Amino acid sequence: MKIVKALAIALLLVPLTCLGEDPKLARELTFQDMFATRQNDTRAYVLIGSGWFRGFRFGNPGQFVSDWLAKHPAATIRPISQVFFTNTRTKKTDEMVYIWIEDGQLSLNVDLVRAGFYPGGAMADMVDSRARMDELLNDPKLAAAKAQVEKERVEAPQDRAERLVSENDYKGRLTRIKAAEAEARREKLGVWSDSMKADREAKGFP
Repeated sequence: MKIVKALAIALLLVPLTCLGEDPKLARELTFQDMFATRQNDTRAYVLIGSGWFRGFRFGNPGQFVSDWLAKHPAATIRPISQVFFTNTRTKKTDEMVYIWIEDGQLSLNVDLVRAGFYPGGAMADMVDSRARMDELLNDPKLAAAKAQVEKERVEAPQDRAERLVSENDYKGRLTRIKAAEAEARREKLGVWSDSMKADREAKGFP
């Protein structure tokens, strides 16, 4: 996980420049674990919408991604949402894009959940994640944290999360993710296996 975190931080430190056209084919991207880059593109791409650094996962999803892409060379990219970060040191704003990779009716994101590498919640996007954080910050016990977050947002209004698909499209994708998670749970795969029970309980998963 240290390598994944270091990669993510490094990607976020890349200055924002001319982005060009959005990538259309998965083979345009170079993946390392759940993160991807593209030549001459300063954006970072990610296959999960939340839990990038300390999320709950099983095994080696990076290898699963590599194998899946090798079997689906014509797979396409669908941007779902994006989030902007401002580096407090350089004051430059960088962008991370949450993507789905699809080959016809098949989806790498859905298959990651169906195989038990991630719980379905990992595929909730940045907009949902920010909404959940705001809800948690309404707890009076977190008043100091809420004040700090609000201060940072005022200082960097450009730091925001945006959904790039319609609400109906997004809800349809979550429906597929919930079905995939239900299947993984029934089969006790990955994060739902008996060997992961203690980890699930520690993370608060039922």
